[in-house]
Amino acid sequence: MKVCKFEKMKEEDEIRQVINYILKEHPYVVVVPTLTQLQEWLQDISISWFHEEDSASHTTINNIEEYCCTLADHLITDLPLNTDIKKYIRECIEKMHKLVEDKADLLIDKIIKAEIYRLSGELFACCLRQHGLNARTLDTGTFMQMNLERKPDIPYIQESIRQYINENRDTDIFIAPLSLCKNVYGEIDFMNEKRNDYYATVLASIFEADEIILSTELTNIYANRNCAREQHSLTYTEAEQLINSGVHLIYTDCITLAARSNIVIRLIDTHDLETERLYISSHDTESSVKAIIVQDSVTFVRFTSLNVLPGYLLMGKLLEVINKYQINVISMASSNVSVSMILTASRDTLRIIQRELHKYTEMVVDENMSVIHIIGSLHWERTQLESNIMETIRHIPISLISYGGSDHCFTISVHTADKKQLLNSLSQRFLERLSA
Repeated sequence: MKVCKFEKMKEEDEIRQVINYILKEHPYVVVVPTLTQLQEWLQDISISWFHEEDSASHTTINNIEEYCCTLADHLITDLPLNTDIKKYIRECIEKMHKLVEDKADLLIDKIIKAEIYRLSGELFACCLRQHGLNARTLDTGTFMQMNLERKPDIPYIQESIRQYINENRDTDIFIAPLSLCKNVYGEIDFMNEKRNDYYATVLASIFEADEIILSTELTNIYANRNCAREQHSLTYTEAEQLINSGVHLIYTDCITLAARSNIVIRLIDTHDLETERLYISSHDTESSVKAIIVQDSVTFVRFTSLNVLPGYLLMGKLLEVINKYQINVISMASSNVSVSMILTASRDTLRIIQRELHKYTEMVVDENMSVIHIIGSLHWERTQLESNIMETIRHIPISLISYGGSDHCFTISVHTADKKQLLNSLSQRFLERLSA
């Protein structure tokens, strides 16, 4: 059983693309975002309402009604279904008109937002019904409850959703509005957008899904898609180590929860739903190189000792400052006279570090760097793999190499200008062809 989550739907064409993808994949649960245009109007309502511009709020709500009815006419040609969805739209619009008559209040603002989320979900469900699926909206504003730590209360969600599923066993597919939930006090609320993937993964675990398909913007992953995907899939451990090192894939808790429930994660591109960018599972074929992941806009910093502090004290001082300013260090190498790091930090933060350490070290900074993570089964016993990597990139200037800290990752730092040449060389050697 599958769960799908989609991140953005802006236009009619994108809605159709998502529907076609669903018809191909046959998921049991689909987590859908609110249409982009509706999101923008929601912001307009909040602004005008809190400024007590009631007429502007009512005008925006009327625009929402017109927009949704137009979508219904374009996407839902079955007359009874078209009539039903327009009736639902009218009821929803009337509720919002009444709500904005009240004094501006944060809770009511969330209730208005929830109405739009439900409307967007119901509109999408009706589109699927036209294709012969018995689609039903899953009101996550009722079932998805947060605990005191603002994390999903999984036992509560399991119990409430199980009962709902039992009552609707004839349903082919459930449509869940993305991020809609309720807080520990039972009030309408929304999960932080940065945790959308986790929101969907919680639903996947609740529904005991075998796999979850996450649509997200990924432009930094290269993999060998000439072979079976299990041959280039990452294990949960490999993916988790990458995320913890600062690589943007998905929210870390998604990996932990998916591993606990043994749910396969498939990452697809928001702009190209047919392209699977990465496959994360418990299966490890111990392939030498499975994928290559790129991080841009990082900084190379070399700290050279001024011999004021002995080596062990200097290292302690560097780590103290790094911890103080919560700087993400991607890779690091040291000698008896210097320490080199690849890190992510703003120029202002780098200036502060330089000011704090100027008595102890000379600091050299090189911006516009990129980091290449070569992912696979890279245990030291594979004696030829690292030499093959180095042989492949011997013609490219390397700033820093990190190897040995993990059995799953070989990290190389180069100037961004050399990144494309490096990727081409590695892909031709290990991935057969460049896939981006």
